[in-house]
Amino acid sequence: MHATHQPIQLAGIPAAPVAADALGENELQGPDRELSFDSCVPRNLVHKQAVAEVFLTDVLARDRDRDRFAVAAQWPRDHVFFQPGADGCGDPLLWIETVRQISIYLSHRFYGVPHGNQFILIDTGFVIDDPQPPRPSAAPLAVTLDVSVDVQARDARRLAASLEAVVSIGGVRRGTATLTWQAVDRRRYDTLRRRRGGAPVMSGTGADRSTLAPSAVPVLPAAVGRRHEANVLLAAPPGDGDRWQLQLDDSHLVFFDHALDHVPGMALVEAFRQATALASSRQGAPDPAPRLWALTSGLLAFHSFAELDAPATVDATRAGGAETADGERAFEVAATQDGRSLATGRLTGRALPVSGHRPRTLTSAGGAA
Repeated sequence: MHATHQPIQLAGIPAAPVAADALGENELQGPDRELSFDSCVPRNLVHKQAVAEVFLTDVLARDRDRDRFAVAAQWPRDHVFFQPGADGCGDPLLWIETVRQISIYLSHRFYGVPHGNQFILIDTGFVIDDPQPPRPSAAPLAVTLDVSVDVQARDARRLAASLEAVVSIGGVRRGTATLTWQAVDRRRYDTLRRRRGGAPVMSGTGADRSTLAPSAVPVLPAAVGRRHEANVLLAAPPGDGDRWQLQLDDSHLVFFDHALDHVPGMALVEAFRQATALASSRQGAPDPAPRLWALTSGLLAFHSFAELDAPATVDATRAGGAETADGERAFEVAATQDGRSLATGRLTGRALPVSGHRPRTLTSAGGAA
C-alpha cells in the first residue's frame, strides 16, 4: 500500500534497545485493565528528547491477533506550538503528532523494530467530526484512541505498516486519524538519502535553512493563527498569489526536538495548514469579526525528502466545488523543492467565530503558540 510514495519523515534518536522480554506484563495482558493517564511513556519509545513533548501515557494490546491497540494520551492545557484548546477536539496537528508517536511506540514495543532504525512518514490524514472554537480550560484533555494496524511488510530490515485510530476525547468520539509509515535499518536509509547526491545537511550545524529570496516577506503571525514569529513557516514572495516560500529555523524547539538531516514532515503539515489559512482569507468579503481557520479533514502524501539547505515552495489552491452550507472550503496543497515534489494533498476547513477569545502572552510558567 502506498509503495509508490518516496519517504520524507525521519524520526529517530539513538537509545538503549528494549528487549522483547522487557515488555510490561500489563502491556501483554492489556484487555484486563483500564488505560492509565498517570505518566507519559518513556520518551525514547516515541523518539523525543523533551518529556514535555511526549503525549502518550499508556498503550494496551487489545487483540494481538488482529493488531488492535488501545492508547491513552494527554494533551496539554497550552503548548509552545500546538494549540490544544478546550473545544473537545484539539489542534488537528496534535492529532497527527499523536498518531505519529503511536506508530513509533508500536513499532518498537510490539513489532520488533530495533532502536537506531529510521522512521519514514508515507502519508497521514484526519477527519474531525465537529470542530468548535477554542475556549479557556484549566484541565488537560484526556484522549483515548482505538488503533487498528495493517502490516504490509515485515522483515529484519524493514517494517511497512499503516494505522487507523478512532479518537475519543472525554469519552466522546470526535473523529479519526490515519498514518502510513516505514521503519528501515540504517543501511537502507543511507541508500535512500544518497539518491539526493551529496551529503545531507544536519540540523543544528548553523546552515542557512531559509534561503529566502531577498524580496520575500515573512507572513504576520495573526494571519496564520499563530502568536509567535518563530512559529510562522511561510514568507510571501511578491506577485506569487497563493504560493509561499518555506521558512524554517532548525533551532525550533518542537520540529527539531532532536537532530535531523531533512525538514520534518510535521513542519510541512503545518506549512500546508498556514497556506490554506492564508488562501481562505482571500475568499469572499472581509469579516470584521475575529475568525479562526479550523481544519476539519485532510489527507497528505509525502514523496521525497525536503532538504534543509535549499528553498522550498508551498502552494494552496481552492479545490473545485461550492462552499458547503456550514462554510467548509477545500484546498489542494503541494510543496516542491528544486523541481521535485515533496508532498501533496487536500485540506478542508472552515472559519470559526472566536468572539470573547482573548490572546494570551508568553509567561515564565508556560507558553502559547
